[in-house]
Amino acid sequence: MYDNTLLSFNEIKINFVKQLPHPALSATEIEGKISEINGTYIKKISPKTVMIRLQYFSYSFVDKIEKLLKDNKKTLEEAEFWIIDVRGNGGGTDNAYRNILPYIMTNSIRKLGVEYLASPTLIQTSENYLKGIMKDSIKNKEEIINLKTRIAQLKNSPGEYVNHNQSKVTVDSISLAVKSPAQIVILADNHTGSAAENFLLSAKQSKKVKIMGTPSSGVLDYANAMFFDYGCNDYKLLMPTYRSFRLPDYPIDNIGVQPDIYLDESVKDWVHFAVDYLEN
Repeated sequence: MYDNTLLSFNEIKINFVKQLPHPALSATEIEGKISEINGTYIKKISPKTVMIRLQYFSYSFVDKIEKLLKDNKKTLEEAEFWIIDVRGNGGGTDNAYRNILPYIMTNSIRKLGVEYLASPTLIQTSENYLKGIMKDSIKNKEEIINLKTRIAQLKNSPGEYVNHNQSKVTVDSISLAVKSPAQIVILADNHTGSAAENFLLSAKQSKKVKIMGTPSSGVLDYANAMFFDYGCNDYKLLMPTYRSFRLPDYPIDNIGVQPDIYLDESVKDWVHFAVDYLEN
C-alpha cells in the first residue's frame, strides 16, 4: 500500500487506486507512482545526472517507454550524464528501446543476424499469430505483410534454417539526437536477458557508453521463444525459434554480455557508484 492511495500486487502486476474517499495523491502523482512501482520511470538524481529505470521491454511497455521519453524530453536533453538501469529486465521486444538509441549512440550499429528452423510447429504458431493481428489490419499493416512473407519463406524450406534477411550482417544507421548526454552508464545484472541483452550489445558499440555491473543472463544465442501447443491442455512448451549467426565464435548463452566495469559484492549501491564514476 502506498500513501493510503495505491494498492499494488507485484506478482500479477496490477495496481488499484482508491476512489472514495478522495485519494491523497493527485492524478499526476498517481501516474508517477505507478510508473515507479512498475520499474519504468525517469528521475533526476543529481544536478548533472538523470536515471532511466527500464525493468521491462515487453510489448505492453513499448508505448509507455515512448511516452516516458517524450514527456521528459527537456530533462533528458539537459542532463550531462545518464544512468540507464536495466537490472532485472528479462527482455521482450527490441522495439522497446529503439527511441533511446539516438541519444546514446555515436555511430551506426553493426548486427549479426539470425536463422529460423522451418518446423511445422513454428509455421503453425506464426499462422495463428497472423490471424490474431489481422483483426486490426490497419494498425498492423506492415507487420502483417512482413509476417506473410516470412511464413511463405518457411513453407518453401521445410526442415531447413531460413535467414529472412538474406544477409548475415546488417548495419543500422542511427539518426543521432541533436542534444544528448556526454556519457552514459548502463547498469545490468544476471537477470538482464534476451532483448535487454540485445540492447547491451548495441550500446557497447557507442563510444560514450559503459556497461557496469555483472554479466547478463546469457539467453540470446537461441532466442525469440514461443509457446508451442503439444496436445496437453495443462502445459505448454516454451522453445526458442532462432539461432544467432554469432555462433560458434561469439556465444552469449550461459555466459552473458560482459560488463566494461565489473561491480563485485562489496559495491552495495550501484547507482551511487555510477554517479561517482560519471561525475568525478
